[in-house]
Amino acid sequence: MATNSLPPLAAPKLRDLIWQAPLVPVALAFTSGIILDRIASIRLPTSLACVVAFVAAFVASKRKGQTHAPVWLWLALAAAGASWHQWYRDSMAPNDIRLFATAEGRPVRLRGIVDSEPVQVRDLAADPLRSFATKPATRLTVRVRQLEHRSDWHPVSGLVQSTIAGKQMPLHVGDEIELTGLLALPPAPGNPGAFDYAEFLRDQGIGATLHVPDASDAVDVLREGWPHSAWGWLAVLRARGVTLLEEHLPAGQRGVAAALLLGDGSAMTHDEWEQYLRTGVVHVLAISGQHLVVLAAFLWFACRVLHVRRRTAALVIVLLLLGYALLTGGRPPVMRAAWMVTAYAGGMILRRPVLPANTFALAWLGVAAFNPTDIFNTGCQLSFVAVAVLIWGTGRWEAREQDPLEKLIDESRSWATIVAIRFFRWLGWLYAVNAIVWLAVTPLIAARYHVVSPVALLIGPPMVLFSSLALLLGFGLLLTAPVLPPLAALFTVLTKASLYLADVLVRWSSGWPGAYSFVPDVPAWWLVVFYAGLLACLSVPWLQGHWRRSLPLGVGWLALGGFLVYWPPDHRDFRCTFLAVGHGGCTVIETPQNRVILYDAGAITGPDVTRRHIAPFLWKRGYRRIDEIIVSHGDLDHFNGVPQLLERFAVGRVTLTPSFAAHATPGISYTLRALERMGLPSRVVHAPAEWDVDGVHFEVLHPPAHGPAGVENVRSLVLMVRHEGLTALLTGDLQEPGLKRVLALPSRPVDVLMAPHHGSRASNTKELAAWARPKFVVSCQGPPTSVPKEPNPYEALGSRWLSTWSQGAVTIRRDGNAWMVETFATRNQWEVGADRSGLPFREGR
Repeated sequence: MATNSLPPLAAPKLRDLIWQAPLVPVALAFTSGIILDRIASIRLPTSLACVVAFVAAFVASKRKGQTHAPVWLWLALAAAGASWHQWYRDSMAPNDIRLFATAEGRPVRLRGIVDSEPVQVRDLAADPLRSFATKPATRLTVRVRQLEHRSDWHPVSGLVQSTIAGKQMPLHVGDEIELTGLLALPPAPGNPGAFDYAEFLRDQGIGATLHVPDASDAVDVLREGWPHSAWGWLAVLRARGVTLLEEHLPAGQRGVAAALLLGDGSAMTHDEWEQYLRTGVVHVLAISGQHLVVLAAFLWFACRVLHVRRRTAALVIVLLLLGYALLTGGRPPVMRAAWMVTAYAGGMILRRPVLPANTFALAWLGVAAFNPTDIFNTGCQLSFVAVAVLIWGTGRWEAREQDPLEKLIDESRSWATIVAIRFFRWLGWLYAVNAIVWLAVTPLIAARYHVVSPVALLIGPPMVLFSSLALLLGFGLLLTAPVLPPLAALFTVLTKASLYLADVLVRWSSGWPGAYSFVPDVPAWWLVVFYAGLLACLSVPWLQGHWRRSLPLGVGWLALGGFLVYWPPDHRDFRCTFLAVGHGGCTVIETPQNRVILYDAGAITGPDVTRRHIAPFLWKRGYRRIDEIIVSHGDLDHFNGVPQLLERFAVGRVTLTPSFAAHATPGISYTLRALERMGLPSRVVHAPAEWDVDGVHFEVLHPPAHGPAGVENVRSLVLMVRHEGLTALLTGDLQEPGLKRVLALPSRPVDVLMAPHHGSRASNTKELAAWARPKFVVSCQGPPTSVPKEPNPYEALGSRWLSTWSQGAVTIRRDGNAWMVETFATRNQWEVGADRSGLPFREGR
């Protein structure tokens, strides 16, 4: 009897079995619980009770044979994730060290164990934009055990982020030490958009900071404990590697080599990091999956050459890579790669097939189990996104069989032609993969680092080649230097060449037109939808089979993201914000037509004021252009952020005082050269001068065209700003005899006064208070160094004193028909026209 036989169905590839992988729903459920606790902060007893209840419901449903039993298990896993995150991040013992810390700081003496390998902060090279030279220091995390109080030691617990100033201490993990310093709570962000250092430390379980002064008796090593700790041995081994690199490589390459090979980037300058970040290739310096893949490939090749059995080779590679991952600090991206390599090697050893989705989920669970807050780490997220795209995106690009006609044509070609054709095909494939991964990770990079780097599309593949060569050759140097100096010399030369090529490519490409651009904040909702769509495209078979239908939607969503980021904001209201930059100044004036005018841009801490405070605020407000920067005078803490602003924003013009250029300090000369290099127009203003911008009136009260004689402070530009009934007076560092000249002018009562010279009593006199009669006085200052002997002259007038150090950024804006003054850190709000002796319109925390 004849039967019709059907062709056998092709078995699905292991790569395509995503939702069939048992660990995928486990990872999703566990992660959802972590995210829920991150948002809602569920109390630990509540989440633990949910775990017990859901497990009981699962067991009961399983016994009854109900089909929805797995739902209870997934809910239990979600509750477990919430419990783990809550305990790791928010649990606190009754004697936790943060309970003894204050916002202002208090002097203490502590004893504890070094918990993380100390990072040596080296003194920076001379910088014309820094008021003071940066001294060396040692940063480390200490697990505290005892706190001295009234000559007695009391038990305490918790982690403290410690900074030992003025010296580099030879400490290692496990050492028991005694520290004397200032214990403080981590500062909350002072400005909108600023990096939240307190939350960053909280994610690491650190609740307080300790600043140890440069004093001979401030640090005491009680016991050398690192020999009794595996982490201590790893740290000493890493330190030895850094020393070998310093001995064999030139100064300009040591920092990059240490970051590339050992994960120690402390020797790299900020400019070096910025070059790699802006060109989109910073991942080659951060120990990540790329490093482990390169090492694994090399080790596998070596094992095959030496005829090592496959299972033995897999075990050796796993052990070596896990050791290397821990040696370099066990960061989330490298641990992700280590978990995945371990899973694949385990399948090889056990001779079992390995589901890529299972391996991917296992790596995610491993990272979350080690530290649940790591899944919110940008490096961790970028690593997993890139790997997902490589496995389920470009990994689906099947190599097609060669057409018979192509074979016939190849037979007529020379071997050189065939090799060239195959090489360029391979190169094209490599650049295509690089472009797809770049498209996938760029939105997240733009959201976190505010930079888009098209140049990475061109230099990405060669940078992978140069960094991989430097990695392998550098390891050859480290391994041979102690035992085979002649061979180490060869590795040294080759390592230098590889690092040189990488450095030249990065520096050269960073100067290309359009190589990179800085962008404002990316809307969170757009980012969530983008990555949800990307996940669907990678995991839903229907979308993969109908990619031509979904492609226009994806392109449209990317176009919408570009529109949202690059389109100018449309606030259409006046704002004046005194940013919290420490001892320095930056006042941001936003006009009703969305023009941005800055009065000063600097801080005593150095030019990083732009990166840390000014740029994040402007990006948070959606700005990519500054229409004018007004520099009040030639002190560094009022203009040293200008060069970095020129790099990050389009600037219309810069306004200076008559004596600024004549005061030829290295910082001023550097800034003037930066203006000239950018081709920016500048102008000089002096009293009397007035102009209007979008209905905002500006009037210069000081200085005159010439004089007065003295330091730059006496010639600070005093600027009166008026708009629809609001008057603000910006004073810079005004002091005598310039102050006397201003007070000789007719009295000018104002609503808001910038306290001259950062609140110094020498400049904030009774005469100034009576002349200006301000309702609010804003002092742009750092932490107080002493208690003023003279009373605050504004208190007698009922003026409200606001300090950017304690209350964060101060913003003046219109709310309906009233002008309001708001503080960012303390969340207070007052109405400008209200009774001066009244309470805040709205109390903050």
